[in-house]
Amino acid sequence: MRFYPGYVSARFHASVDGTRVVNLVSWASEADYRHFEETSDTAGRLAAIQAALDGLPGEVESRVSANPRYRVVRGTGPGPRAAG
Repeated sequence: MRFYPGYVSARFHASVDGTRVVNLVSWASEADYRHFEETSDTAGRLAAIQAALDGLPGEVESRVSANPRYRVVRGTGPGPRAAG
């Protein structure tokens, strides 16, 4: 997905106990994300994720849905430190 217009980054967060991984993908705009949704190979991407999981040791359960959708409700960024 890194070649799609508007793609900014993907970050993978692994829980300290090693039981969960969360992937957060950022897009420059909602329109860029929607374009990705409409034109990408979702089935191929999910198959690649499953193949990667199948190659891991131990028991791995995928909870990836075919079309996970979220919306940004609040964001934060760098700024001045609060006084006091």
